[in-house]
Amino acid sequence: MDKEQLLYQYFSNSLTPEQEAEFNALLSSDKEFKEQFNFEKDLQKVIQNKEGKALKGKLKDFEANIKKDTKPVVKLNFRKWAMAASIALLVGIGWLSYNNMGANYDSLYDANFQQYPNTVFAITRSGEEDNSLERKAFVAYETNDTISAIELLKALNAKEDAIYVDFYLAHAYLNNNEPKKAIVFYKNVVREKGEFASEAKWYIALAHLKLKEEKKAKQSLKDVIADGKYKKAEAEVLLQELE
Repeated sequence: MDKEQLLYQYFSNSLTPEQEAEFNALLSSDKEFKEQFNFEKDLQKVIQNKEGKALKGKLKDFEANIKKDTKPVVKLNFRKWAMAASIALLVGIGWLSYNNMGANYDSLYDANFQQYPNTVFAITRSGEEDNSLERKAFVAYETNDTISAIELLKALNAKEDAIYVDFYLAHAYLNNNEPKKAIVFYKNVVREKGEFASEAKWYIALAHLKLKEEKKAKQSLKDVIADGKYKKAEAEVLLQELE
C-alpha cells in the first residue's frame, strides 16, 4: 500500500491487521517513513496545545523549518506539510475536545477502538446451509448482534476448548459495554500465549481505559509496547496522552 495512505489510515485509526503489520515493518526499516510519521505525530502534539497563541507559533515554526530546509528532499517536506494539513483537519476536533480537561477517557477510547474482524470462521453465502453453533455465533458477531453473540459464544466456549472463542467472547462483552467481563476473557487469551495474545493485550488496555482505570491502562499499554507485535505505535501515542 502507498506509504502516505498507510499514514493517513493510521491517524484515522482505520488500519486493518495486515496494514498494521506493514506499517510497523516500515516504521522499523524505512528511515524516510519514520521521519514522516514523527512529523505527523509532532503535529498532533501541537494541535493539543492549550494556548491558541502557542499553537499558532508552533505551526509557524514548522513552516519556517520547512522553508529553511535546503537539503534535496524538498518534495518529501512538501508532501509532509500537505499530509499534515489533511491529518490536522481529521484529528484536530477530536483532540481539542479534551485538551483543557486532561485525559477524556471516553474520547480516547472511541478514537482508538476498532472492532477486531472475524478471521477464524468464513461467513459465505455458500455456507448458509451450515446451521452450526459456530456459524451462528460468528454471524451474530459480524452483524453486531452483541447479546446473541455473547450467548452463542458462551455456548460455543462450553462446547469447544478453543482459545479464539475466549478472544471473540471478550470482544462481544466489550462491545456490550461490559469491559470488566471482557478483561477476564482477554486475560485468558494472554495467559495461554496463543493466537490473539498480542491483540488481547491491546484490548485489555482499552478496556481499562473505558473503566477510567488510568494506572492499569498505562501498564497494559507498556505491555503492548514491550510485546511489539500489535498496535505498538498506537500504544506509544496513547501512553503519551495519558502521561
